[in-house]
Amino acid sequence: MTEKFKIYIVNLQEDHERRRNILNQIKNQKLYNFEIIDAINGNELTQIELNNLVFKNKKLKNPWNTKMSPSQIGCALSHIKIYKKFINSEYDYALILEDDAVFINNFSDELKSFILKSFKFKKQIILLSELKEFFSKPIDKQKNYELVNVTNAFFTHSYFINKEAAKSIIEFNYPVKTIADNFVFFNIYCGVKLTGLNPFILEQDKVKFQTSISNEKSFDNIFLIKRSLYKMKYKFLKKLFKFESHNN
Repeated sequence: MTEKFKIYIVNLQEDHERRRNILNQIKNQKLYNFEIIDAINGNELTQIELNNLVFKNKKLKNPWNTKMSPSQIGCALSHIKIYKKFINSEYDYALILEDDAVFINNFSDELKSFILKSFKFKKQIILLSELKEFFSKPIDKQKNYELVNVTNAFFTHSYFINKEAAKSIIEFNYPVKTIADNFVFFNIYCGVKLTGLNPFILEQDKVKFQTSISNEKSFDNIFLIKRSLYKMKYKFLKKLFKFESHNN
């Protein structure tokens, strides 16, 4: 079942305990076709490097995301690093896992098959993590799982992506314009179809592993206007369709 997708694991070289965690997780799930990708530690980048790696317009300003922490920039660069490697690979799909991910359900061959056949859009992400908001009516379903249309989600610790989505995000977000888990952003600007698994099968071990990514972000008017229109669209749709959330 692994011949169509490759697993990429994001891990800072010095985070040995996190590496042991994720290796134990994939071993328990009998997953073998994986590669560990050394994450980029944004806190170790010089200010010159950060300036070169973050998008700036003619006014030397990032009009999309006006303030990102070095760790957020490093996280975005780490996922872009994986996308570049993935699109030059022989595989059709990539499963990206961060090193604090924990399986809460069995990742069976049957479930893998369901996920892979659910790639029906040119540019698509399938989230395996907690979803903030999604349509109640599934796109597809198989036994205990549904593929749902996602309107909002965070977290980059576990998701599938196809090559066209990866290419589109690289083209848009390198140099870095926004954080790695700004999925609404990638839907608006890249046309990436955001879908997810319900119920979700991976979570983050937030007790054992505290995040090393500091949260410093603010958005400029361009994105705020587009996000406002995006929210208005789904506010209207909520009058016609039922929505659910894993945050309840």
